[in-house]
Amino acid sequence: MLKNYLKIAVRSLFRHKTYSLINILGLAAGICVSTLILMFVVHEHSYDRFHSRHQDIYRVLGEVKMGDNEFKMNRFAASFAPALLEGIPKVADYVRVLPTYSNAAMADPARKDEAILEKNIMFADPSFFSVFSFPLEKGNPRDALQKPFSMVISERTAVKYFGNTDVIGKALLYEGKHLIQITGVAQDPPSNSSLDFDFVISSGTYPKLGESNRRNWENGGGIFNVYLLLNAGESKELVAQGINRLEALKEGQVGLKPQYTLESLDDMHLGGAFNDADNSKLIPIFAVAAIAILMLALFNYMSLTTARATQRAREVGVRKVVGATRAGLGSQFYMESAMVCAVAFVLGLLMVFYLSQPFYTLLGLTIDTSFVVSPFFLSFLVGLLALTALVAGSYPAFVLSGFAPLEVIKGRFTGSIGGVGVRRVFIVFQFAVSMALIVASLIVREQLSFMQRKELGLNKEQVLSIPVGPSMAANYIPFRNAVRQQAGVSNATFANAGLFKGYNMFFIPNKITKKDISVVQMVVDDQFVKTLGLQWKTLPTVTTGRNLTVLNEMAVTELGIKGDPLGQEIREGLTLDGIVKDFDFSNVQHGGKAMMLSVAGDTTNMLRMQGATRGIMYVRMDGQADIMANVKAIGRLFKKYDLERPFEYYFLDDAFNETFKNEMRLSGMFSVFTVLAIFIACMGLFGLITFTTETRTKEIGIRKILGASAAGIVGMLSREFVVLVLISGVIAMPVAWYFMSHWLEDFAYRISVPLWVHLLTIALMLLITLLTVGFKAVHAATVNPAASLRND
Repeated sequence: MLKNYLKIAVRSLFRHKTYSLINILGLAAGICVSTLILMFVVHEHSYDRFHSRHQDIYRVLGEVKMGDNEFKMNRFAASFAPALLEGIPKVADYVRVLPTYSNAAMADPARKDEAILEKNIMFADPSFFSVFSFPLEKGNPRDALQKPFSMVISERTAVKYFGNTDVIGKALLYEGKHLIQITGVAQDPPSNSSLDFDFVISSGTYPKLGESNRRNWENGGGIFNVYLLLNAGESKELVAQGINRLEALKEGQVGLKPQYTLESLDDMHLGGAFNDADNSKLIPIFAVAAIAILMLALFNYMSLTTARATQRAREVGVRKVVGATRAGLGSQFYMESAMVCAVAFVLGLLMVFYLSQPFYTLLGLTIDTSFVVSPFFLSFLVGLLALTALVAGSYPAFVLSGFAPLEVIKGRFTGSIGGVGVRRVFIVFQFAVSMALIVASLIVREQLSFMQRKELGLNKEQVLSIPVGPSMAANYIPFRNAVRQQAGVSNATFANAGLFKGYNMFFIPNKITKKDISVVQMVVDDQFVKTLGLQWKTLPTVTTGRNLTVLNEMAVTELGIKGDPLGQEIREGLTLDGIVKDFDFSNVQHGGKAMMLSVAGDTTNMLRMQGATRGIMYVRMDGQADIMANVKAIGRLFKKYDLERPFEYYFLDDAFNETFKNEMRLSGMFSVFTVLAIFIACMGLFGLITFTTETRTKEIGIRKILGASAAGIVGMLSREFVVLVLISGVIAMPVAWYFMSHWLEDFAYRISVPLWVHLLTIALMLLITLLTVGFKAVHAATVNPAASLRND
């Protein structure tokens, strides 16, 4: 019986090639894109679950209240974790991890002039490889990080520096000064690991790297992320209560008294306080889009299959007369659907193979092959195939197996055979989804364009940003002066933090309410305002030669400074010297922030200033000069004055654009979704109009004989589909407006949803519909009516 069903399915596919091709291509496209999207969604939800004891590992967080502001902290003193292990029996072990938040120079000592800037560097305790499941290919995980100046590197790093992984006992030069011995080689961390590393340096190395590191280690500075391994089955709430009662922590850190909580390792990537906010916002949007696109493809298949019901009706009638049951017929049609789905699935997976890398690039993703072939994801694919076949075959099997045998053999059909009403619902759904996606795509693009055009209050164009560190401290002034004298350079300035990248924050009490107000602080030199094109609101009486404290307008307002602001005390020992107009220095999505510029009057010791041991030199380039030639020249100067670190740079407008990374990804994905949804809808529409013209061939011939014009026949065939598109628009527009209005509420500066977006969408879909339907309708209307009626 199964063999017979398979033969019938194959014959049906080859007999009706056009419909088979439309069905298979539509399903394959839907399966391909939904699989790519769901691969991203499943990958994001699989983070850190490969650790053997992931359910018992927690990260410690502290919640601090300052005025009306609540903050979470995830960095603690070196003595914090040992106190927890000693004071709380439920804690089995701990790991202190210090990721480096800026690039560090690594070099083979034999080629120290070829140093490479590395970012995946962390300091960690010896327990790192016993608490976490990162297998070592070389070395002993129990003692690899026991000694200072020892480290474990990843396989890719070993190959990068030495060409092989047999590197135990060899050393690398860290920041041009410190030799660190390689004691282990770890497998490359999987792409779904929150802890991504190429170098894990022993925590005992950290205080020996310099005086400031030693002070941080000994004086209780918040530097380490702390991970606790609890005894199996222990409650994180009870452990957190124990931490908050621990006498050794009563004084808190650096004058703070946090309330401690534990965050599960499983929740850290998406649900935590310091999570991947961009991806956590995209996941629900993409999951809904994946389901919608798959449903579009399935509805398309069901619509075309049931539309052709009359061509299978006599087959069903004969089978029922000779004894076939409805269950047996349903099984047959399910077999046919399963076969189509299997072919489409294989084709869809081939498309996934070829399109996955462009998809990863669009989303800025890295997904390991090991994840794609893992049992977890493969079982997900099998489940997706089963669900696709089940849904795709359900309605056609129900309709086709339900024909009354005597009626269909006599040729008597009702107008509802094949589910005309249901097919109309399918078409409305397909076009409603397509139109909603067009609206969403246009609104995202408009909002992105609006933010990119927004007046920032500073001039970000043609500004070269050069990170400088402690190794430049002694030579910073000569380097800066040499850069300023470079042809094609207008000016150069320094700040201890990167605009649009990060900043330091501290608290100043409001002069009236006495509540603590969060203020961003940047340490800058006296050329910062001029070089970046900021505007003075109140110019200082003295602009050079002494240290100045400058606030932006928002800070003046939030700190409650009234009357003549200059000379007023901001806090003890700090008076206001000037005010700059508000300018955006962070993500414009969240609006402006109160800022204080600490302007150094004497820049001789700029890099030795408190809070400015490393920072960014901003170089204003002349718009008429050869930008890249100037960059190369400045790079040669950098290497002359800093012998330890390679030259690195970026442009300030690129840093600004990076703040829209999430919106750019969303815009790109919505464009893909929209094109695919329209493609599937048009394929279904083309299939339906093809079937309609075939079933109405004789009617069209009679109408032409009776005097109907070709235009009239095209209009007759198109009218129903145009009405369905308009109904789709009535449904889609309010839904799209509702969701996109809520999406726009996340932006401090946002557009209003424009009416033209809705009108353009409806007009575009009408045009696409008329072109798709019209192509086949014109052909049907111009056929010789004698040919249509020849067999009657």
